[in-house]
Amino acid sequence: MTLLSLATTGIALLLLFSLALVVHVRQLRETMADHLLFLAAAISQTGLPEDGRAAPETAQKLVTALEVDEDIELAALYDAQARVVAAYQRGDDDEHALWQVAAQEVDARLFLANNSFHLLLSQIIRQGEKNLGRVVLVSRLPRLEKQMVLAAVAMLFGMGLFVVVNHLAARRLQRAISEPVDRLAATARRITELGDYSIRVEQGGRDEIGGLIDHFNSMLDAIQVRDRELHQHRHNLELLVEERTEELRRRRDEALAASQAKTEFLANMSHEIRTLMNGVIGVLSLLKDAPLSEEHRRLLATAARSADSLLHIINDILDFSKIDAGMIEFESIPFDVGQLVEEVALLYVDAVNLRNIDLLCQVPPDLGGKIQGDPTRLRQILTNLLSNAVKFTKAGQIVLRVECIEVSEQKLLLRFVVKDSGIGIPEKHLPRLFEKFTQADGSITRHYGGTGLGLSVCKQLVELQGGDIGAYSRLGEGTEFWFTMPFTTSDGQPATRLVNTIQDELILLVIGNQTARVILESYLLEAGARVVCCRDHSEALEQLREAAQHGRSYDTIILDEAFYDESHPHRFLEHRGISEEKAGPRLILLCRRTASFSTRFPDGVAAIVYQPILRAQLVEALNGAAEQHLGVAESVAGARPVLPGGTILLVDDEPINRMVVCAILERFGLVVHSAANGREAIERAAAHRYQIILMDIQMPEMSGYEATERIRSRELTDGREPTVIIAMTANALKSTRMRCLQSGMDDFISKPINPEMLAERLRPWFAGNNVTAEQLGEKSQHEMDDGEIGLLWSRPEALHLAGGDPALLRGLIKLFLERHGLLLARVEQAIMAEDPQQLDDAAHALKGALNHFCAARAHREALLLEMRGKSGEMSDCAEIFSRLTVEVARLTELLARETAEANGNSNQLN
Repeated sequence: MTLLSLATTGIALLLLFSLALVVHVRQLRETMADHLLFLAAAISQTGLPEDGRAAPETAQKLVTALEVDEDIELAALYDAQARVVAAYQRGDDDEHALWQVAAQEVDARLFLANNSFHLLLSQIIRQGEKNLGRVVLVSRLPRLEKQMVLAAVAMLFGMGLFVVVNHLAARRLQRAISEPVDRLAATARRITELGDYSIRVEQGGRDEIGGLIDHFNSMLDAIQVRDRELHQHRHNLELLVEERTEELRRRRDEALAASQAKTEFLANMSHEIRTLMNGVIGVLSLLKDAPLSEEHRRLLATAARSADSLLHIINDILDFSKIDAGMIEFESIPFDVGQLVEEVALLYVDAVNLRNIDLLCQVPPDLGGKIQGDPTRLRQILTNLLSNAVKFTKAGQIVLRVECIEVSEQKLLLRFVVKDSGIGIPEKHLPRLFEKFTQADGSITRHYGGTGLGLSVCKQLVELQGGDIGAYSRLGEGTEFWFTMPFTTSDGQPATRLVNTIQDELILLVIGNQTARVILESYLLEAGARVVCCRDHSEALEQLREAAQHGRSYDTIILDEAFYDESHPHRFLEHRGISEEKAGPRLILLCRRTASFSTRFPDGVAAIVYQPILRAQLVEALNGAAEQHLGVAESVAGARPVLPGGTILLVDDEPINRMVVCAILERFGLVVHSAANGREAIERAAAHRYQIILMDIQMPEMSGYEATERIRSRELTDGREPTVIIAMTANALKSTRMRCLQSGMDDFISKPINPEMLAERLRPWFAGNNVTAEQLGEKSQHEMDDGEIGLLWSRPEALHLAGGDPALLRGLIKLFLERHGLLLARVEQAIMAEDPQQLDDAAHALKGALNHFCAARAHREALLLEMRGKSGEMSDCAEIFSRLTVEVARLTELLARETAEANGNSNQLN
């Protein structure tokens, strides 16, 4: 800062002194010129007369007199003709340069000659207007040069002195100005680095800088106060946030506790209700084997269907709770959608017949083969909609129809329609039709009853599966409910189709209901028959007469029971138009399922087809496979599931359930022991060797989970082969099933118990039965039910073990598919070498690999081999290894399918 100030001041002084020197030189030059001008004027006044001719001697004296002036170098007097009259030159040297300059006619000039400056002055001599000549003087400038040097020295000295004085003054000023500013800057840096606003700048004076420091310190005071307030506010805010966080945490815990309580309530309610339903459905299933008349058997079937319907209503309530809790789950298994639709329609046969309603069911002929989806949820939705239609329809008809509206590769979009001719719904009520606990009109709730949950559950189930639902209605004209749902095609067995035994047959349809006529006609045309439709009795007779006139004969007549005259059954046959010797057309009656005839078919009737028209029933009627008598049923029970002899332990705390299940198992040919709780089950399992243990979950004293774990622990300690333990619970949650498998159980059966389902689930677990392990191994994935696949492996649990990372799970699957052969080979080598230690190590490694996929069956066989290795007992290892090989093969088939599907989805995304 000081150097810059000094440099600036020095340059300014140098410029100032240079200007002063130039001015001083000019003044000296002008003074010298005035002096010479004075001498020239004196010479000009005395040197030449008026005629311009002066005596040379006089002129010379006059010019020579200038030698007294030491600065005069040259003096000359010229006449009017520019001739030299007299001249004077200091020194003897002929300075040609001076004369050359003197000869020039100029008034005054400063020039350089002989390395020194000279001043030339020329003065014209005039007499009035007459030019007499001129005087020329050339003078050196020693005094001028000396004055210039002295002036320069004086100026330089003055400038140096000024610079020194200025430097001293600047340093003093710097201390007075710069130092306080530097202190301000240093204080600002410290505050920035330390964030301490308590630092202050020392006061240095009362001048402007002092005032600046005062204001700076005042600003720091204000900032410090604001910082203190902000700190306090932040502290208060942190306390508030902590308080709010604690409140939110408390509310979250309360919500979680409420959700857990809801889940437990759901499980408990499911258990209690299903336990009672198990008794009802179990007793009804036992009555099926009793010697009953056909009427009693029909009533029994109605009771069974009603029990199933009640179970479906209960499931609605439970599903509403599941949906509300976010716990709803969907499965994907192959099923025949046409058969499912017909089964749903059959549930409401008695209800519609009591009201004189025609219940019709239509499945398009092109919807063949099984599809992949959730049949349970689809049945639930259809049941709800059909139940509503029956409830609000007093007369007319109800049509249940399924349509295929979009097909793309392996995707299907189906549209289901339930249309009735009931009371209808006002248009203003349609927007809130699917809201919870809502019906179209409050008075309807009083007249028709209902919880208002059915349609809400339907809407949520449809939308959760990627579909859409809606309704059309006009008051007094009926309602049409519809919903769409996506499915995938399946490679399972094709659906029921009409055989081509009636190819090119001529069939006469005499049906008054147009919808029923259209449905039946579509089925017959699918089978290749030629169909003629009539709306009433008279039109049918006209067709028969016309056929007789043209020599044609109908092969089959399907007649609505409304047009059948039992007192004159041969009315239609009289017009067959053929000879008496030739067989006439078959007559098939279309009846409601409440139609009651004598102990045999009416005269002339070959078969009866009941409404709603089922495809399978129509096939039997057309093929002549219908029964000929409707009397008392044979006392011998129909095909009853029979299992190989064995002993089963049934563990259940509910006496009714024990009674029903014991009766069902005994009819299977099994010996049954029972236990009322888990502790008793442990004692019985220790005292007796059972082939299968059916274990309830929720029991007093000890739950099924704990009992299973203790049984497994004792088996491992004693080196015994694990007993098959199958969970049997009314808790329908999928998480319960997973926990059962994790606790060591081998399978899972949900209550209420269905005898046929129970037999199918028990049969594969019996040793020496007619279903071999090899046959099970050959069973494809599409032929397995959801529970059976869950025993082979559980993808949700495997994904959970992989930390929820699908990529990691795919990597584990790929690694297992590459290494399972090596792992099996090591186990086989240990068995061949009869090396227990090697078998223990190899089986343990394979079991660890199987654990990643929660493969219950394969894990069980590997565990058996590991236990054999630990105990040293290797007599049956080859047999166990054979079963293990089959289970691993089935597992690898499913894992390979999983990998292929994942790669296919990835390719579609790419």
